[in-house]
Amino acid sequence: MSQEKTVRIYIPKKNKGDSERFVSVNGRTALIKTGEYVRVPLCFAEVLEESRRADEEAERFIVEKSEGK
Repeated sequence: MSQEKTVRIYIPKKNKGDSERFVSVNGRTALIKTGEYVRVPLCFAEVLEESRRADEEAERFIVEKSEGK
C-alpha cells in the first residue's frame, strides 16, 4: 500500500480568531490549522494555493476598477 504524498504548508491567520481553514477536495475534507507549519496531503495544498491565487487576482481586479483602469 503506497502512502499519500504530503507537503509542508503555512496558512497565515487573517485575524485573532482564525485558527483553522476548512478545505474539501473530491469529497474529502480537512480542517487545517492556521498560523503554524503543518503537513497536509498534496491535493489540499494545491487547492489552497489555487484559492490564494484567485484571491490575489480578485484583489488586483478590484484595485484596477477602483482606479478607473
